[in-house]
Amino acid sequence: MERERIALLLRASKKFIYKTLIVIAAAGFLSFFYSKALLNLLLQKADIKIYYLSLPEVFLSSIELSIYAGLFFAIPLVIYLAWHEFHSAMGISPIQGHIFIVAAIALFYVGSLFCYSIVLPSGIKFLVDYGKVNNIMAMISMQRFVVFCAAMIFAFGLTFEVPIVLLMLGKVGLVRSKSLTKTRRFAVLFIVIGAAIITPTPDIYNMALLAVPTYLLYEIGILLMKINERRQGIR
Repeated sequence: MERERIALLLRASKKFIYKTLIVIAAAGFLSFFYSKALLNLLLQKADIKIYYLSLPEVFLSSIELSIYAGLFFAIPLVIYLAWHEFHSAMGISPIQGHIFIVAAIALFYVGSLFCYSIVLPSGIKFLVDYGKVNNIMAMISMQRFVVFCAAMIFAFGLTFEVPIVLLMLGKVGLVRSKSLTKTRRFAVLFIVIGAAIITPTPDIYNMALLAVPTYLLYEIGILLMKINERRQGIR
């Protein structure tokens, strides 16, 4: 029985990866035609000037931005494909699946918007201002700017998925709410360390912008696991 379940998960994984790559490639191709507009949106929030340091950098960075944008805009379909391919192996009902899809999409984009609107501008401002010493001026390349912004936005978007991840791990029996409750202090430590690594600045304010929401989402995830365990009769 366990072998059959593993084989089912492997087949579902192959289908999911194949379909996901096609969706991301299609979304990335379409995003390329709007790469300049997307770059302008990032620059408006960052409020800085960027430069290209080699002749092909603008073109190559536009392709890179299109790939990131393709993944970003394909998230709803990626999440739907994840449910479609894995729901039978994980024992998720259609109603639970629809709630999972909506919640996962909403949390990802809320986290991304939070980063784009608040964290990214304050983080870039801090780094640029910190560099203004002894007449040193920032000369930020387009490629590094695109990678930095994409990494930050995706990091926050994925971090906000914590409740969904915990709930899914609970449903397949890998984690129980009791164990997470007992190890809460270690979770807080890992959250703080993770926030310090992900956020671009060493100040407490920007680190707290990620650490506090992550901890709250962690607690929400434990609460959802407890509700699910009670429904399943698990103590």
